[in-house]
Amino acid sequence: MSNFPIDLSAYQRITLDPSVPTLTAEQKAALQANIQLCRDAIVFFTSTGAARGVGGHTGGPYDTVPEVMILDALFRGSENFVPTFFDEAGHRVATQYLMSVLNGDMPAEKLTQYRAAHSHLPGHPELGFTPGVKFSSGRLGHMWPYVNGVAMANPSKTVFCLGSDGSQQEGDDAEAARLAVAQGLNVKLIIDDNDVTIAGHPSKYLKGCSTAKTLAGQGVTVLEGDGEDLDSLYANICKAINTPGPVAVINHRKMCPGIVGLEGSTHGHDVVSVKVALEYLETRGHTAAVDFLKGVVAPKMTDTFLGSDNAKWDANRNVFGDAVVEVMKGMSEAERVEKSPRD
Repeated sequence: MSNFPIDLSAYQRITLDPSVPTLTAEQKAALQANIQLCRDAIVFFTSTGAARGVGGHTGGPYDTVPEVMILDALFRGSENFVPTFFDEAGHRVATQYLMSVLNGDMPAEKLTQYRAAHSHLPGHPELGFTPGVKFSSGRLGHMWPYVNGVAMANPSKTVFCLGSDGSQQEGDDAEAARLAVAQGLNVKLIIDDNDVTIAGHPSKYLKGCSTAKTLAGQGVTVLEGDGEDLDSLYANICKAINTPGPVAVINHRKMCPGIVGLEGSTHGHDVVSVKVALEYLETRGHTAAVDFLKGVVAPKMTDTFLGSDNAKWDANRNVFGDAVVEVMKGMSEAERVEKSPRD
């Protein structure tokens, strides 16, 4: 791992026992060190994607590091779990790649090619394509039904599904919730509720909606807490494990806690900018990572494409959104109403 500018060999491979819902001082210190190490690594290697001009979704995997560190320690301490970090927010793929490295499935320097062409590190996890990846996620919100099936196939074990307030808006999650409750499946949802989705802040565009209340209404046992309070988070995960049937642990936090320029912002949903990443890494004392990031050169496309703007490149969804806005800007309100879809 010496070619990776952050020393991942410092990762502490502790074990945790869910029958003991409190952390010792030593366990907490080790978890805190692992959390900071992995968050620093995620900021660094996702920002190499930004430097090359591609996306990368830094905020989601950065946010959920505390949960993942706890699960990793639990998996190491018992055979009673399916030891896979199933994640219904597939764009949090940086989590899967980092854990693949920590588990020895691929070299750490591979992470510096995050989402680069032909690197086999795509924006969503693909089983059989990237070393160490144990599932294919599909797009947002498609994992819970799959995890229900895994739970049915492993009735004596606990299965976890990392979730989010965004993925929980998907309709198939509602169906998965009803099935999990009806069948008493031993599925534990660990949900990052950071009030940020690609569309903005749910508290503003879906006023009155509550992930916790929705799941409770479907019959799922719900535990809520502060995702950045390690003692509370661990206690809730232990309680979920020791409670029969489906349980949702909902962890409230701001997006990208501790990242100056991103905390609480919807911009944290996609990849961290090089400027913000450099400031973060400099503050954390990662000089080698700073130097590496400054040396990343974006590839140049020499081809000319007919019928498109070769001077500007952007995600398909952004180009489409801009095009729709441009069309609607030239319409009066009456025209918009007249031409809007009707039932």
